[in-house]
Amino acid sequence: MISEIVDALVKVREKINEENIKYEKIEELKLAKHYNKNIIAAAYSWIYEKNQREKELENSIPNEQRKGIRIYSKEEINKIGIKNYDYLLRFYNIGLLTHLEFDYILDELKILPIESIDIYQINVLLLSLYLDLENLTLPGSRLMLHSSDKIN
Repeated sequence: MISEIVDALVKVREKINEENIKYEKIEELKLAKHYNKNIIAAAYSWIYEKNQREKELENSIPNEQRKGIRIYSKEEINKIGIKNYDYLLRFYNIGLLTHLEFDYILDELKILPIESIDIYQINVLLLSLYLDLENLTLPGSRLMLHSSDKIN
């Protein structure tokens, strides 16, 4: 399921890029019929929300950091595997990742042993960026309690 969602993110982003569609005009996006409409809608929504967050953060990041990209050494690339690096680079090239997010995912992957790094883990890290898990309020969290709520 996770790979289907990531595949939908890629297809939506590629269509937006190739057709130069504004984010407000999703109905103009023509995708193959074999994609679940709910997954496509969610993928578009995540891309849109992420772009809105990036616009808000744009002013807080200095220009030098926004435009630069780090070139990785062969040792760093070999640590995560060339196929995994290429897989991530594809996301960066189509605009699903910023260079800071690309660096973040690579840093997370470098912690793991190379034998355990696979596409599934990369997809989970990618989705964590889109779902904004840092700001997610879990059910039952104390942040969800109201003054009228009773705790047994």
